[in-house]
Amino acid sequence: MGALNILLVDDDRNLVTTLSYGLRKAMGKAISVAVCFSDSEALSMLATQRFDVVISDFNMPGPSGLEFLNKIRQDHREMILVLITAYGTDALEEEVHRLGIGYITKPFEPSHLVQIIHGLIRSTETAKTRGGTENAPRILIPDPEGNTDPRRVIGKVRADADPEVPNL
Repeated sequence: MGALNILLVDDDRNLVTTLSYGLRKAMGKAISVAVCFSDSEALSMLATQRFDVVISDFNMPGPSGLEFLNKIRQDHREMILVLITAYGTDALEEEVHRLGIGYITKPFEPSHLVQIIHGLIRSTETAKTRGGTENAPRILIPDPEGNTDPRRVIGKVRADADPEVPNL
């Protein structure tokens, strides 16, 4: 996959601006980021433009981000989807992973989101080479020491984070 076309969807304009900047900085020139502030605006963009990745907040006016991403999944099975939330629960995380959607809870570093996106890309490419149509598996990204405990991995990501990129 060449340059990634990413669509960010969140009603919080400050978060979208910060996250867009953080993704561009973390991924370099191999990225294009478009932003929307509602699900209806995003659906209009999806009808006319091609995106590789859609990242949506969970808590937005109207349908939840999960409902929105699930709707996209019905029409764009190959698209990489990621749900971000400050209101994470085990049940929500389980449902998101069952649907093959990436999941990250706030606060997070853009570099951690980039790891999730790259993991989902690898999972999608692996599924294509196997000819499978199943949803992407749950992804545990180990730190350099091989730990997959989220508290240790997130702590490590925060410790290695670029101080110029704000924590989301």
